[in-house]
Amino acid sequence: MKVSVIIAREEHFRFAQEICDTIHASAIQRGTGIAKRTPEYIIDKIAKGDAVIAVSGDRFAGFCYIESWQHGKFVANSGLIVHPDFRHLGLTKKIKEKVFNYSQEKYPGAKIFGIT
Repeated sequence: MKVSVIIAREEHFRFAQEICDTIHASAIQRGTGIAKRTPEYIIDKIAKGDAVIAVSGDRFAGFCYIESWQHGKFVANSGLIVHPDFRHLGLTKKIKEKVFNYSQEKYPGAKIFGIT
């Protein structure tokens, strides 16, 4: 199964609801208090270039977004999710590496935190 981890673009807006649903279902399954996100929030992150997505063909496989504050001095990688069909393939590590490296590139000198 080939999965690509890339910077999310406008063409990925169509996955926003599925990303939100997957985050919510995972929170329920694990009994955690992960903040519920709206499709509009996810679309905004993608539109601003602050998201990484994993795709396999036409399917959403994983996602993570970037939060920044104090004019990019601090950055958090948040909202990491892997679709259940793509778990146990090492995808979490690939997404974390991509979003961390991208955060360093986009926000040079920032202190970067992983929230999920």
